Amino acid sequence: MKIKAGFMLREVAGNYVVVPVGEASKEFKGIITLNSSGAFLWKSLLEECSIEELLEKFLDEYDIDEETAKKDIELFINKIKEVNILE
Repeated sequence: MKIKAGFMLREVAGNYVVVPVGEASKEFKGIITLNSSGAFLWKSLLEECSIEELLEKFLDEYDIDEETAKKDIELFINKIKEVNILE
């Protein structure tokens, strides 16, 4: 899985936002705000990545237990699937 083309992550005043560009802006209206861990997951999903690879990267980056990490990743994935941003 990976993030669809047409979305850009930007840091604005210490906050992370995702905005649609080009053709994606015709289908997706608005912006998405992310915290730093959401931005990390977003960046990780710019390349094709499995859930297992994503979990490994997340655990390497953050001092968090595996169960909590799995729940956080699942929540993030479900949110971006809801708005049809994930391939």
